[in-house]
Amino acid sequence: MKTTLSSYIRQLRNNYNGSPWYGDSLLQKLENVSEAEAFAVPTPGAHSPAQQVAHILVWRRLLLERLKGNNDFQIQVNSAKDWSPAELLRQKSWSGLLAELSANQSELLRLLEAETDELLKRPLPDGQHAFELLLEGVVAHDVYHTGQIGLTLALLRSMSRPLVEKAM
Repeated sequence: MKTTLSSYIRQLRNNYNGSPWYGDSLLQKLENVSEAEAFAVPTPGAHSPAQQVAHILVWRRLLLERLKGNNDFQIQVNSAKDWSPAELLRQKSWSGLLAELSANQSELLRLLEAETDELLKRPLPDGQHAFELLLEGVVAHDVYHTGQIGLTLALLRSMSRPLVEKAM
């Protein structure tokens, strides 16, 4: 049975490209972002939309790795792995990041749909928490950063001066 897991799957789908309760889905926020906007920051110290998408992807990768049983994959909060430097992201290109996000969504849903609610009880490597905490956290994390991307884009688009391209 997967009553609770089905709810998380619906949320992941809806938040990614559906009609979430809070407004635009992640893809709706990203669909009209230009390459210049993707790598721009509205103010020094802020993250670009590209950095925010890469950050979303890192935590979704952690979820995928845990789904696959790989407990060796780790992320240090606020590290270079957690927040990719802009120079590295430019090498991937904006369209490359969006393709990576799409592939991640497909694989994540495929793996989750093959599971049952028993997955939610699986212990995480820390031995203190269950898989449900990670899944719930990724769903909330996606929503949080979708809002941040919207705010960043609103600031960038309201600026009368040229885009600030120097990212953290």
